[in-house]
Amino acid sequence: MTQPLTTALAAAVLGLASTAALAQSQSVYIGGGFLEIHSKADPLRGPATPDDARLDVGDARTIVFGYQRYFTDNWGMDLVLGIPPKHKVYGRGALEGFGQIASSKQLAPTVFATYRFGQAGDRFRPFVGLGINYTHFTDTRSTTGGNWASGGPTRLKLSDSIGPAAQVGASYMLDERWSINASVVAAKVKSDLKATTDTPQGRVVRRTEIDFRPLVFTVTVGYHF
Repeated sequence: MTQPLTTALAAAVLGLASTAALAQSQSVYIGGGFLEIHSKADPLRGPATPDDARLDVGDARTIVFGYQRYFTDNWGMDLVLGIPPKHKVYGRGALEGFGQIASSKQLAPTVFATYRFGQAGDRFRPFVGLGINYTHFTDTRSTTGGNWASGGPTRLKLSDSIGPAAQVGASYMLDERWSINASVVAAKVKSDLKATTDTPQGRVVRRTEIDFRPLVFTVTVGYHF
């Protein structure tokens, strides 16, 4: 490579870097989130388990918060967090009569690469994003009804999940610092459930896989700096 060409390429790279640096902006936000769960699960498998013993995960509400950083006027990243919501789990099929049989909380940080439409200075900026979701389940417990359905005291364990996520939304600048934001997020969240029950006849282990298929609707207030 000739010296003039090397110099020209270096100047171009430095120019792009300078443009990106000038365009950088950051914001934090907080607000409400509604998790609409469209769960699908295979019937529970294991000894002394009736046919069509199924589970259904309920919706939940939470407080969401996050951090955004834009490297150009259009491209950036978004880290979405939230206070772990509590989901109620209901029996279906052969377990219908037992009502709520379990509950679980989930911590689900999600990172997006985002693209904002429009130009810098526009008040209204729609955006789209693709990213990765990690979901960790905590405080997964059987209820009294769940223990009756299982035949004794039952311990529950849900495996962690990693999967793709997508979001669409928009922000509206109220002034130079404050904005109102709304978004819809979909993520692939699958988890293996292990239920261990101590019965008078001995220990029984039952398993199933739950596909949560969540949609998360958020409305937040953002501060830009």
